[in-house]
Amino acid sequence: MFRKYIFAFIASLMLLVPQMGVAQAADAHNPAEENAQSLLAAFASYTDLRLLSIQQSLEILASTTAAKSLTWERVEPLLRGYQESDGGLIVWFARPDGIYFTVDKGKVEKKLSDRSYFPALISGEKIDGELVVSKSTGKRSVVVAVPVIEEGKVVGAIGASVILDTLAEQVSASLALPSNISFFALAPSGLTALHKKTEREFLDPRELGSETLKKAANEMLTNPAGVTSYMFDNVTKKAVYRSSPLTQWKFVIVFQ
Repeated sequence: MFRKYIFAFIASLMLLVPQMGVAQAADAHNPAEENAQSLLAAFASYTDLRLLSIQQSLEILASTTAAKSLTWERVEPLLRGYQESDGGLIVWFARPDGIYFTVDKGKVEKKLSDRSYFPALISGEKIDGELVVSKSTGKRSVVVAVPVIEEGKVVGAIGASVILDTLAEQVSASLALPSNISFFALAPSGLTALHKKTEREFLDPRELGSETLKKAANEMLTNPAGVTSYMFDNVTKKAVYRSSPLTQWKFVIVFQ
């Protein structure tokens, strides 16, 4: 269902691009930059819609009587069915004390209570965009999670650890970028959340030895949208960027 509607959704969002910080590119009459701005809109729209669709699916699961029963044996078949229908996810169920279960492993030895996002989740907030190394798989992931609420009280949570390597591959397949154009996304902390070269995920570009890249990354993290340039690998690169209202990530398209 997600793949069926993604391109129509992106096309409709492209009509909003001039209102979202792209007008300056059109004024410059720079075809390469205009193309980058179009790719940026597609990149941001695809990723946000992907994560939002996961959040909405989790909300449906959290509203079921099985989830509200707090019984893993009842909720497990529902979570398994969802995980098997949507590749690249590890779906889990957590209790307020941090004990949690995954579809693949059942009860996990470690708890989620020491995760920085967990107190907010158990207080009733939705989580979207938290970067973690999964306790159950050891893979770099982004957490999407929602509380399970019964009679106005949070009684648990259902979440998905979205494997970043898989998400980056899905973005690459969707955008079909030429070799001279790349993409990445920065979390508010400065860590790279997504990258066309997946081995660069969880790196902070400000610590890669390029002062111009450090300056550009700080600019991206500070401003909602814009155009910048930097030197990296002995090549001058230009980048267009914009913020995600969902995750607060900065989406970036890089071109030469």
